[in-house]
Amino acid sequence: MVGVQDPAERLGFLLWHLSQAFNIRAEHALAPLDLTLAQNSALMVLSAHPGASGAELARRCAVTAPAMGRAVDGLVKRGLVERSPRPGSRRIIGLWITSSGVALAERAQELLESIETEILGGFSPAEREEVRRYMVRLVVGAGVYSLT
Repeated sequence: MVGVQDPAERLGFLLWHLSQAFNIRAEHALAPLDLTLAQNSALMVLSAHPGASGAELARRCAVTAPAMGRAVDGLVKRGLVERSPRPGSRRIIGLWITSSGVALAERAQELLESIETEILGGFSPAEREEVRRYMVRLVVGAGVYSLT
């Protein structure tokens, strides 16, 4: 019989705990901006990939399509994101971040960067970059989506 391994030896367990620790802090930091984690992720992705469809946005943010639909609805109501047909396609509705959305995303990014700095406080700048590179490789290797 193999037995159950110590959770601290399991990558999935460690990743889940790290994610939970970050998400709890991020939710608290984003609350004054009236942003959920999904909405913040949507703004970040749309800043880099304007015109993404709702389905594309959900995949890139690693949430379900219905959850992303609710997040986007809230952003549209606040004038942070606009929906319109993609150029050259009448069927696909693209999502575009507005200037107000960019400004709010920048404020949110500053708040979240402070959390990242806190979590990575024991790492040198070179180690932080190495951690980031490994995290990108893990996400891509997991087949979630391409980060490009």
